[in-house]
Amino acid sequence: MHAVKVRFAAIVVVGLALVGMLSWVAGSWPADQTRATVDHCYVTHDRLEAMRSRCVGNWTRGGRGRQGPIHGVDVQESWKVIDDEPNSAYEWEVAIPASARQPRVLAGTRQAWTLSPRALPWVLVPAGLVALLAALAWLITSTVKASRSAHGVPAESSATPA
Repeated sequence: MHAVKVRFAAIVVVGLALVGMLSWVAGSWPADQTRATVDHCYVTHDRLEAMRSRCVGNWTRGGRGRQGPIHGVDVQESWKVIDDEPNSAYEWEVAIPASARQPRVLAGTRQAWTLSPRALPWVLVPAGLVALLAALAWLITSTVKASRSAHGVPAESSATPA
């Protein structure tokens, strides 16, 4: 019977983790915002002339303003360069169009990721949700089996005579 109680507690913990992760993804923690404000974006070109970009901005997490890099902003070649002179990192700042200024993000305290295929950690969120759902399903199934065996009910009953 003790094993059943432990499994019930595990179900509650995994369920709460799942609900917490879903609400974090949705930005529905108290005083959180689902969008960030992109303040600056910079572009540079590598030796093969492929454009690289870096954006920084601000967002709210837990009621506190945060700022830092925002990964996955889809900076376009068509964005206008603000200054013809590059900065010390040999990057040019570009003007951010209004349509790209406030993307939906997953945000922590130091950095944020847009909800786009360009932002690598976004791939980890569905994987984490699937893992939590699988753990929850396994815990429920094993708890039901353990509960039945604790009460003397066979785990599998045969409905047809042998």
